[in-house]
Amino acid sequence: MLSCFTATALIAQVCGVPLSGAFFGAGAATIIYWIVTKGKSPMFISNSGAFVAPVLAALAAGGYSAVAVGGAVSCIVYVIFGLIFNYISVDNLYKVMPRVLIGSVTVVIGINLMGFIPGYIGDTGNVGLVIALITVLAIAISSHYFKGALAMFPFLIGTLVGYIVAIPFGLVDFSVFNNIHLINIPTFAFMNMHKMDNSIIPIVIMYVAFTISAICECLSDHAALGGIIGVDLYKEPGLGRIFVGEGAANLATSFFGGLGACSYGEGVAAVGFSKCASTKVTLTAAIMMMALGFFEPVQAFIASIPSCVIGGGAACVLYGFISSSGIRLLKDVDFNNQKNLIICSVVLSLGISGVVLGGEVFSLSGTALALVAGVILNLILREKKV
Repeated sequence: MLSCFTATALIAQVCGVPLSGAFFGAGAATIIYWIVTKGKSPMFISNSGAFVAPVLAALAAGGYSAVAVGGAVSCIVYVIFGLIFNYISVDNLYKVMPRVLIGSVTVVIGINLMGFIPGYIGDTGNVGLVIALITVLAIAISSHYFKGALAMFPFLIGTLVGYIVAIPFGLVDFSVFNNIHLINIPTFAFMNMHKMDNSIIPIVIMYVAFTISAICECLSDHAALGGIIGVDLYKEPGLGRIFVGEGAANLATSFFGGLGACSYGEGVAAVGFSKCASTKVTLTAAIMMMALGFFEPVQAFIASIPSCVIGGGAACVLYGFISSSGIRLLKDVDFNNQKNLIICSVVLSLGISGVVLGGEVFSLSGTALALVAGVILNLILREKKV
């Protein structure tokens, strides 16, 4: 829950929606996904950065009602893909997404997430960076040396250490504890829906386009998580259930939090780093996230944690772990094979360079662009006959 908290809160703040509804929506999205996938995938679903552009456009065009329409559109697109893979063998997917492509895209996911770390440290400068490094050190020591129950909570221990160190430097905002109540009813998006006067067609088009892009991210995240836990999630619970689960999650976040939803790389890394792949733990984290929407003191405490501690410190470990997982997937790839070498090279270049294909209505960049390019190259480049 802590590993996914920073991005969950950040996306809500960027879009200007209430944190309480955003937390509840993220937890509800994960629970719905957990149910649809029969409790067989430890993926955490939360507020999506990939949907920031359509959410902002929807809010401007028709408020939370337009966001709800967008969430429904996204759900429909995901369900369509889910139905397709109920009738198409997942083995056909591996023909277009070989090991070299999955491993390379996983590396790209981690590296792209690393780009957010300077923003988490923000204007705290060298002090914030040192506190972030102390947090990393605390996580590393507790994970490597601690035994028993303590070894299961390296991120919690590291966060608390970083929090305490940050207090003397005035980085902890204690003003958030003023005039708070124990229980606070979340501000849900559906409470502020109203009749729309503007045309919704441009919003529908945007959501269709961005959902297709997000599906590429969904494939990459589940491939990375499957590689970490040693389970082919494409086959069990299956891509059909995964897509339907993410679609239903988008519908939930749009109604509760006024946002879009996606699988979280932070959650993937937390599973790998903690070596805990229990879906019951993921479910518990989702319930805790929902609880944040009700308990104002907890919201205040988490809001008081400096971003350099969670986003700067914990993220250094989490994001690096994702790329490391991709490297492990690539270790058995034959790079004497020119096809594998070209696919890996192009995916890394397009995924990390920051180039964007498209415009405001539809665009591909980062992981999505790299994945699409890799799939095309894999289909075009035939294996040479020896």
